[in-house]
Amino acid sequence: MAYLNVQRTALRLGVAPHTVRRWTAAGLLPCTRTAGGHRRIREEDVDALAQRLGDGRHLEARRAREREVETLLDTSLALVGRLELPDLLREIAGRLTLLMDCDFCAVSTYDRAAQSVTMLADFDARGRRLPDAGAYPLSKFPLTRRVLEEREPAVVNVGDPAADPHELRELVREGDKSLLMVPLVYRGESIGLIELMDHVRERRYSGQDLRICTAVAGQAAVALHNAQLFAATRAATREIDRLCRQLDGVADALTGLTAAVDAADLLDATARAACELVEAVSCVVSAGRLTAGHAHDVREGSGDTQACMDDDERGDAAWSGSVSGAELLTVRAAGREGVGMTVALSRPSRRGEADVLRLLATGAAAQLRRIG
Repeated sequence: MAYLNVQRTALRLGVAPHTVRRWTAAGLLPCTRTAGGHRRIREEDVDALAQRLGDGRHLEARRAREREVETLLDTSLALVGRLELPDLLREIAGRLTLLMDCDFCAVSTYDRAAQSVTMLADFDARGRRLPDAGAYPLSKFPLTRRVLEEREPAVVNVGDPAADPHELRELVREGDKSLLMVPLVYRGESIGLIELMDHVRERRYSGQDLRICTAVAGQAAVALHNAQLFAATRAATREIDRLCRQLDGVADALTGLTAAVDAADLLDATARAACELVEAVSCVVSAGRLTAGHAHDVREGSGDTQACMDDDERGDAAWSGSVSGAELLTVRAAGREGVGMTVALSRPSRRGEADVLRLLATGAAAQLRRIG
């Protein structure tokens, strides 16, 4: 009993491979699946369907096109409704691996200025996410650059001696047989790349296949842009919420500073408050000849205050509360009794944190004047 794959069945019936996949899904054309999930169709069933179509093949082709339009509409609705980037990437990969009968789908972003591509996610046909390859320079992959610059898809087969040697090396290294690259185009500019890999066979995509894949990629580009905007907006909202909490913390800290009985007590309280406000690992506060420090273990929530001493007592001994690899942030309040502070962060400083610390330092300076 002879079996045909989707591509040979499409050629026998004179329709697009996507139409064959639709017919098998609808039960019009019986099929079995290989261990890898690929469709296999009995040659007898193909011949029987070809005979039934007969003169009605043109009508069936028109119906197939209508179903393809429905597929695009369904895909568009599915993609637009997903604003969470991980969910969107999985949906894009799932739709395209099914639609193009491929084994893997990778989605990447394109940085025109840096001339590089960064992979966002790579999925297999079963929806399992594979390890991301990260960023790579386009100088090593001229065909990929051409796809992005000319905004046209390209196919690479491992058995094609005229294929781009850089892409061939990657195919051989990954054990793939075929690669289809389709640019993600938004408002006339490439913003990313879709790569569809076939692990089993070389592919000869029809013009209709490429048009459908390009149309889906266009929808994916819009959805990806919207998801990135959504993520940026949500991140900005979180930053605003954080700043509001820190400003509330400054108000509470300034109230606590009024309980200080002398300059040493004041600087010690200021150092503690600064560590809590920005979750710093350490802080040094100075005013004139006096200095105080506080080391805060963010993981354990504990702290250790360094004794307050003047310049004569300190001599050349520097305060040793710094942490290897930490980022230092230094601020100073203006005025004759200017209070300065340096905090060590175990992460990059965030927007507005220097202003929050400067506000605390200014309040400490005002309280220092009150104490006299």
